[in-house]
Amino acid sequence: MMWYRERSPRRTPTPGAAVLTALSFPLLAALAACANSDAVPAEATEPLSGTEAVAAPVQPAEAATPSVRAARGPALDLPPNELGEIMVLEYHRLGEPEGEFYRSREHFAQDLQNLYDAGFRPITMRQMLAGDINLPAGTTPVVFTFDDSSTGQFYLRGDGSVDPNTMVGMWTAFSQANPEWENGGTWCVLPAADHPSNFFGELPSREVDRTTREDRIRRKVDYLISNGHEICNHTLYHARLDKARDQAQVQEWIGRGEDSIRVYLPEDYEIVTLALPLGMWPATKSLAWSGTYKGHSYEYQGILEVSGGPNVSPFDRSFNGHSVNRVIVAPGALPRALTRYEKEPGKRFISDGDPRTIAVPDSLSSRVAKDRWPNLQLKTGS
Repeated sequence: MMWYRERSPRRTPTPGAAVLTALSFPLLAALAACANSDAVPAEATEPLSGTEAVAAPVQPAEAATPSVRAARGPALDLPPNELGEIMVLEYHRLGEPEGEFYRSREHFAQDLQNLYDAGFRPITMRQMLAGDINLPAGTTPVVFTFDDSSTGQFYLRGDGSVDPNTMVGMWTAFSQANPEWENGGTWCVLPAADHPSNFFGELPSREVDRTTREDRIRRKVDYLISNGHEICNHTLYHARLDKARDQAQVQEWIGRGEDSIRVYLPEDYEIVTLALPLGMWPATKSLAWSGTYKGHSYEYQGILEVSGGPNVSPFDRSFNGHSVNRVIVAPGALPRALTRYEKEPGKRFISDGDPRTIAVPDSLSSRVAKDRWPNLQLKTGS
């Protein structure tokens, strides 16, 4: 039986939460297409005792003072354009042969290097939606999203350390080697899917006692948050929202998914992003971003589509946080995108290094959503 954590009665219910009961849900057949098991190293099956400590997390960079940030790594020598495009990349599993939903370890590591060398820097979906794009001058934001929370993305070894061959392990190593690679990715979790797509490959309850299991999950979530990453809801078990029998079931799949994640989050942490399983919308689209389940509401500022290409800037009047396009990092997709930006650099978002301003060419000033960003100063130039 698959189980997931019921909220403790001691905790005060918060918006976007729902009280859970222990149920068993099969993983939808549709998930198999994008969630076949990636290889699970032997260490992943070793229980983690309650006394073992997680390896010391990378300390987040100190908050930058509100002034222009000069690039310390690769950057473009171009005028700022903060209405340019932003790519939201979509990853699933580590593995071979590569395909739409698999990326090899070698190529994931190369993706980080290629983007960094091309002047890109990561931000989370939370930061993009909030207009919190505090990057050095001449650099471009890029959002990494990771769907399905599988073992190859992140797990703790028996000694409590993060396996260096997982996506989180490689990200951590890269950021340590390149301090300019700040911030984190957005990890879209399936709390009640079948192993290994349940909280990054947690073993079924029949194989690991509940206390050990919950301790491991909490350590993983704490590690991600303390290192600048974002937690995103992907529904309870990758439920296709277009197949729900009614509006109540849509809200149940989303609400239960959120609540079973929130129990491991800090009390004041709000989940602001939902990834649509397979990009499928419910019949009533608005229920994807706002609804109520068992008296508790959920509300998302960002809804992730499954494809669609680059996005307009969040400072653009046409930006729609409830329909955020993504670029699936299938073989050849990222190199093609980077080649395009080499040929047409004016299409990409170029930071001016000042988080207090929205810097755009004179010709684009009418496109800035000034009413949406009253605390930011519009700065125009040739």
